Amino acid sequence: MGTSIIRKSILKQNELENLEKLLAIARSQNDCINLNLIYMTLTLNEQNYDKVMNFFSERGITMIQDDIEPDVPAYSCEGEKFRPFDPSKIDITMKPLTLDSLLRRIQNDEIEFDASFQRKAGLWNRRQKSQLIESIFLRIPLPAFYFDASDDGLWLIIDGLQRVSALREFVVEKTLILEQMEFFPELNRCSYDQLPRAFQRRIDETVINVYLVNPATPVNVKFNIFKRINTGGLELEPQEIRNALFQGKSAIFLKECAGLDSFLTATDGSVKSERMLDREFVLRYISFCYLDLKNYTGNIDEFLNEGMKYLNCAADDLLQEIRSEFIYVMDSMHCIMGRNAFRKICRDGRRRPINKAVFESWCYVIKNLSKEQVERLVYRRDKVQEKYMVLCENSDYLYRLKAPDRKMVYMRIGDIQNLISSIITY
Repeated sequence: MGTSIIRKSILKQNELENLEKLLAIARSQNDCINLNLIYMTLTLNEQNYDKVMNFFSERGITMIQDDIEPDVPAYSCEGEKFRPFDPSKIDITMKPLTLDSLLRRIQNDEIEFDASFQRKAGLWNRRQKSQLIESIFLRIPLPAFYFDASDDGLWLIIDGLQRVSALREFVVEKTLILEQMEFFPELNRCSYDQLPRAFQRRIDETVINVYLVNPATPVNVKFNIFKRINTGGLELEPQEIRNALFQGKSAIFLKECAGLDSFLTATDGSVKSERMLDREFVLRYISFCYLDLKNYTGNIDEFLNEGMKYLNCAADDLLQEIRSEFIYVMDSMHCIMGRNAFRKICRDGRRRPINKAVFESWCYVIKNLSKEQVERLVYRRDKVQEKYMVLCENSDYLYRLKAPDRKMVYMRIGDIQNLISSIITY
């Protein structure tokens, strides 16, 4: 059938050729293609969007949502300098422990394995896990383990999740059967209980170095320790670290809001949930809309950490209010900007990825408008989009989207406020 389904659309000949090239790329990638690649290659609009999507769908192509502009590395503007944390406040203790004492903590549920915030514990295959056990038999020193010991009754794993998980499976849960052993092939197909006592004892008596981040260490310092130290098979994203450090109301609330239909519709399902990026977006909404922007120093991690603290201390009725207002802002943005919500708009018609700074700015402004003002924007949405397209051609505005300092945050919010004011008062 080729591209015949598209030929009656307004795609130009060169774009029809690009469509076939995109199909070839998808075929070479196990029948998958990134939606952002489609947006960047073709000029999509309301007339041809459904036809293009159907073109790929009917050919068994899975379209992957990875539609977020990458973060710009943080830097300071206009001479403003800041350090991410005060090194003198780092309080870490190193202590040697036997594996037996670590295993007893696992048996007594004194080590956190909550998958809601940890990177996946099952990244290692059985061969990797078995060879960790074999390394212990061979008395090969294991790398150091790092734990957050703020709660002595429940340590959080900073670094060493795969190793701790393998030990739990083999010794405590007894679900791991050894395989592909190199030095002790005779032990293949053995469970922990089937090992000779001499090998069980080697596990129990192995000495490991454990680094404990003590309670006196401030949260923002712990955040940076998590970010710098964790070296597992899947490095923690900032929001995953925050979920580890700020358990309770905040983590539950962000997960709930990230799953709301209003958020999914406004973002067109583009914000992934796998690494908690969707929860980070919700947290950005809350931090920029409910915290005092005067407390924003240019360090986004510290500011979002404050957002987590705010949520953990919030009363239930306040959380309900935040949830309702979040739904209202998301619905309003979708009505005003349609499929271009939280994105730059350009004249070439190609839809750009979602931008975090655009998201923060528009949320802040819409949140602080009256219902009547929002209704006027919805009524004049074509004018809003037209004016925003012009703003997105302004190099000063594009620079302000990339700059992380407080002055630039105020200015890009001011850009949106001025745009909206010119329409509301017209």
